[in-house]
Amino acid sequence: MRDAIVIGLACLAASGSVAQAARETDYALQCRGCHGADGAGVPGRVPSLAGVAGLLDTEAGRTRLLAVPGVRQASLSDARLAALLEWVAVRFAPPGAAAPGKLTPGEVARLR
Repeated sequence: MRDAIVIGLACLAASGSVAQAARETDYALQCRGCHGADGAGVPGRVPSLAGVAGLLDTEAGRTRLLAVPGVRQASLSDARLAALLEWVAVRFAPPGAAAPGKLTPGEVARLR
């Protein structure tokens, strides 16, 4: 029984790593080409991703974020896009920033 619990906990820990890797891959394929590996963008051309967390805090911000052509037309499911945007918000947030609001797949479907 103890071995089964240990194996179960190891699987749960590994699934978090798999989810993290999936977000990083989605970022690489969907966002990095314009925003760069560090999310800094290109001044005057492509915005930094540092402000994404703030956009997730309001309905207007979510609507604006999901209207960005690269976001709206992303070839990801609504669930994967919601997870990616939350990951981006945390990953590129300024130090000490509050946790971003949650974005549901239903909101992504409605707003994009």
